[in-house]
Amino acid sequence: MAAKRQNREFELDGEVIADLMLRHGLTVETLAAKAVLAPNTISSVLNGKRPCNQKTGHKIRVALKVENIEDLLKGREQNLVSKARIHEWLLNQPLTRNWVTASNQLQFRIWKLKHEHLNRFARGKCYDLEGMATAERERCRDSLLRHAEVCTRIGKHAHIINNLTTCEAPSRDRWWIIDEWIEGATLGEQLDSPDFSMPEKQKVIRQIADGLNAFHSQNIVRRELSPQTILVRESNSDVVLTEFELAKLLDGSPTVSSSDWPVDPYRAPEATTDEIGRQADIYSWGRIAIELLVGELPPKGAEQARLTKVKLPKRVETMLLKCVSVNWRSRPKNFDAILRVLDSWK
Repeated sequence: MAAKRQNREFELDGEVIADLMLRHGLTVETLAAKAVLAPNTISSVLNGKRPCNQKTGHKIRVALKVENIEDLLKGREQNLVSKARIHEWLLNQPLTRNWVTASNQLQFRIWKLKHEHLNRFARGKCYDLEGMATAERERCRDSLLRHAEVCTRIGKHAHIINNLTTCEAPSRDRWWIIDEWIEGATLGEQLDSPDFSMPEKQKVIRQIADGLNAFHSQNIVRRELSPQTILVRESNSDVVLTEFELAKLLDGSPTVSSSDWPVDPYRAPEATTDEIGRQADIYSWGRIAIELLVGELPPKGAEQARLTKVKLPKRVETMLLKCVSVNWRSRPKNFDAILRVLDSWK
């Protein structure tokens, strides 16, 4: 009788399992390793291709830290909409371990995606919309579409990420922003690297300014710039700006700002007010440039004391200090003058 129960077959809910994988940061391969099963077995369960026996179900349940196997069973009338993929893109590897709360209060995770048929990867940012009322979804719509709109307005640029698509998942509880894949790490992950020479730092600083100048040429303020939203290509150390959901369009388009901004050491003081303009990006750029040059982010107002320890041309030091002025009116009006100073920095 026990052997008969062991061989009983039933269908697991691939949607539920995929959602748990997403929450735990598991891929097909890592779940298979935790459950001591073949990756093909996990894939078959996710795709609903075959039922599994009680032993296999138990292994998956334990690996996903689920108390009752009944919580994983597929309902008779439920349609399978797998969350282990978004259209032709398969979830390959989580780039953020847990859900991150953005300044607009939405939660997201970032994934490396793999095309189902092609040897091609993408960078996917997944927003959690589960349990969100229709009215709340509509309120967030401009924010969720803003990244793609910004990329379209700017067009192809060496230091701006290329957006492939943005879409709602078929299950309607996730929203995806899918960009080109950049092999490399964020600037935030590399700031402490001893491998950054002064010429390399100058290159990074200038390229960030060049990317922001492209924003301003299209009447867009980046607003939420930080080292974590700047990618550095592994192949040539070129920088690429990304994550533009909170960018502000200066043409009267609906705002995507939040009424409850978290503390951000790179954000300009006026970025949360109606006075926000291009100088807000100049402030953030200046803070990042100074951090890169001195090796740490100084407290606001302490930049001059730290910069004096770095041997910089006087015109460069003066320009950087103007950029991080608390009063936005004291900062340079645009990046044109900044780029001229950077180009003369030998």
